[in-house]
Amino acid sequence: MKFINYSLLFFFLFKSYSQQLNCEVIVNSSLINQTEKKIFTNLERNIESYLNTNDWDDQSLQNFEKIDCTLIITVLNYSDNIFNCNFEIKSFRPVYNSDYFTNILLFKDNGVSFNYESNQYILRSENRFESDLASILEFYANIIIGLDKDSFALDSGKLNFLNSKKILDFASSNSQSNMWSQNYNNGRINKYWLVENLISPNYSTIKEIFYEYHRKGLDIIIEDKERALETISETIAKFNLINRLRPNSIMQQMFFQSKNDEIFNLYKNNSNKAYINNLKNNLNRVSPFFSEKWNSLK
Repeated sequence: MKFINYSLLFFFLFKSYSQQLNCEVIVNSSLINQTEKKIFTNLERNIESYLNTNDWDDQSLQNFEKIDCTLIITVLNYSDNIFNCNFEIKSFRPVYNSDYFTNILLFKDNGVSFNYESNQYILRSENRFESDLASILEFYANIIIGLDKDSFALDSGKLNFLNSKKILDFASSNSQSNMWSQNYNNGRINKYWLVENLISPNYSTIKEIFYEYHRKGLDIIIEDKERALETISETIAKFNLINRLRPNSIMQQMFFQSKNDEIFNLYKNNSNKAYINNLKNNLNRVSPFFSEKWNSLK
């Protein structure tokens, strides 16, 4: 009996350090006319448990090392246990030697559909398709972890992205939903193209930009702000290379969606006018959607 108790203690201690995510889940049902809110509370609680208690990776992390992230689910329609929702996924990473957290991922996945019954346990299986809900959560868990790794070491999240691709391919073959297909959302911003871009060598330049922006830029900003800002400016200029061949790619959009406020705050009130004008020109070329913000840099 003593051996069993010690074994169980070791197991639970190990598991407490083996999950990778610290995810806050918010289910917003304000858009639909539903008086019974318990189903949404249960969904929120069960998704949060599923993301935070499963072991998604082979790295063991202590609690303070886990990846902070947020999943906001806006329910558009709910009927007969079928949910139609918009997902907004955010993840964050600490900047070295500071208490600042930078956005790593900001991605919106509209028109997510799945079946869920009140108090239903979300099952996970590596060998078969369990449900759309389980698959989409595991898909994004691997995307979050892979991007976090890529920000610390170049291309180190590759296995996680390949896991997401495997999940997508499996769901495409077994799910009745078309949200897994490459043509979903007019064949533009969707799960298929997100993971395809992340594993494609055609976008290796953006992976390099992502790594250099964080490790050679943000992570040295406390010790050498001038060099950090120069490096970040140089990495942004590299988008011109990829923009000529594959303009406005999903990865490029995702980068500036998550970084536009940060970039603006890093360079605002900079006294070097020529330097800022050159930066603004680059930003307007590679991220014209935020041109009003870039042009307000002084």
